[in-house]
Amino acid sequence: MNFFNIRSICAFFSACIILNACTDLEEQVIDEIMSQDIHTLEGAGISLLAAAYDKGEKVFAEYGTTWALQQLTTDETVLPVRGEDWRDGGMWKALHEFTWNAANTKIEDNWVSLNSAIAQAASAIDLLKDSDIANKEMYLAEACGLWALYTYNLIDLFDKVPYRNPFNLSFVDAPVIKQGNEAIQLCIDMLLDAIPNLASKGENGTHTGRFTKEAAYALLAKIYLNKAVYDDRFKEASNFNFIAGGYMDKVIEYTDKIIQSGKFELQGDYFEIFGVNNDQSPEIIFAISQLATGPNPGANHITYLSMARNQKANPDNNRGSNATCITPEYYATWDNNRTDPRFHRYTLKNGGVPFRNDGTDGSLPYSGVFHFNRGFQEGQQWGPIIVSGKFVMDSIDNSRVLVQKLYTEKTPNLEMNFTRELNFDNPNDASFTQNQINRGVRVFKQEYDAENGRQKGSADLPIFRLGGIYTMRAEALFRKGDAAGALALINELRTKRWSIDIDGNKYYGTPITSLDNQVLYNEISYELYWEGERRQQMIRFGTFKNAYTAKPVSEPYRRVFPIPQSELDVNKDIKQNAGYN
Repeated sequence: MNFFNIRSICAFFSACIILNACTDLEEQVIDEIMSQDIHTLEGAGISLLAAAYDKGEKVFAEYGTTWALQQLTTDETVLPVRGEDWRDGGMWKALHEFTWNAANTKIEDNWVSLNSAIAQAASAIDLLKDSDIANKEMYLAEACGLWALYTYNLIDLFDKVPYRNPFNLSFVDAPVIKQGNEAIQLCIDMLLDAIPNLASKGENGTHTGRFTKEAAYALLAKIYLNKAVYDDRFKEASNFNFIAGGYMDKVIEYTDKIIQSGKFELQGDYFEIFGVNNDQSPEIIFAISQLATGPNPGANHITYLSMARNQKANPDNNRGSNATCITPEYYATWDNNRTDPRFHRYTLKNGGVPFRNDGTDGSLPYSGVFHFNRGFQEGQQWGPIIVSGKFVMDSIDNSRVLVQKLYTEKTPNLEMNFTRELNFDNPNDASFTQNQINRGVRVFKQEYDAENGRQKGSADLPIFRLGGIYTMRAEALFRKGDAAGALALINELRTKRWSIDIDGNKYYGTPITSLDNQVLYNEISYELYWEGERRQQMIRFGTFKNAYTAKPVSEPYRRVFPIPQSELDVNKDIKQNAGYN
């Protein structure tokens, strides 16, 4: 039974597991599995494990999930109001303006989805531990790995977790509220216990969509990289003791296990790590697997959210959302690094001809889908001419699509000129009028899976990849005083990557000659921007409190989010995080 492809069953079980349910959950779930013609305890455990994997898409792959909390609270990503689009009661812009509170819907959604994912993994553990299924220990270890992954993310964001022991599971008694580092230690212990029974990637049928030994090592490295922050969330960043307790030694130990495994290699074509065929990427350690078809299709969220509405890859309603952009302060960090292959890539997918996006294209070879360039998009944008729901084709041979200057959809006379400066009318309010909606440099990092519609994507979402392992290792070496070792890793990243220039030529990145704290901070972001890593980076490097466009200086308590008011109303055992009372 290939449980990793039963997405319809996964979707069903995702709806069944409710963390605070007071019913006999196991009986309910098993009864429902029986209706799917799975008649054994082993089958129930396997299906719950499949559903636990499927929860990852709701936790990581959609724009309103953990990505929103990890990115929209940083200088890398802004989701402003554009006209009245994306106002939504102010919940999005509140994340950027640091005005969020316990009633913010996106914060509540993440609390619920992460707790639900933890419960799903715990239920899989509970059933698998008593089964006699073949490869039981491996499947059980995978469920433990997913439990640790989801629990860690809940702790990172909220500093609390309603804990139920998955090896002695009961949904009748109230959960015990575990705080901060106590809960972090539970994750570490769970991973260490699971590692001996986890397969290495490629062994026993495993692939990048499965939680392997290397995924466990990567998660442990990430935990220890941030452990000094969790020791005391409210210290000034300069007082974080990153080398206390051997934390950086642990990062080096676990990243070394991944690098020395020989199972992964840096991918030269940087943007193909995030392409629609990235399930074969040699760099990805663990990813949320996505399928563009079927009853539970994947998502295109991260890129289509940044595309303007009239940037249409298909002539129908396959359009962008005109939402996210970056701050001018963050964009300025790239000013001396614009030739970095990770900054921009001209696509050759329109018939092998580079899309220049400067008005000189005129027309391009076309085979049903138009491909836009990747990376940062600044200035006037160009794209296919659309009339009556169809691309206008070259009259000579009807095999080329005509390209024109683009205008915004809701203000047809406003050129689609993505400006570096945001220039909000009120400097403290991340809101644009309708005739300002072109503002903000956009980011097209993931490949837009245009053939399957804007909400259906097949690009897997990397959670851990080798480039991130290099940055973690470099940071750990640097914090221990080995700047030369850190520089070597950063330069390996820089020189391995390649891109395509405006003439369709391939070029590689160049090394840097020295490394200090600011340069390292920038280099980590050059590698990992838009991947849900920026909040943690800013906290570790002491910039999370800083003021920038439409964001004031903020207090240390903002390093964690408030427990949602809806949870406080029903669970009297949980206390609100400091600063939100």
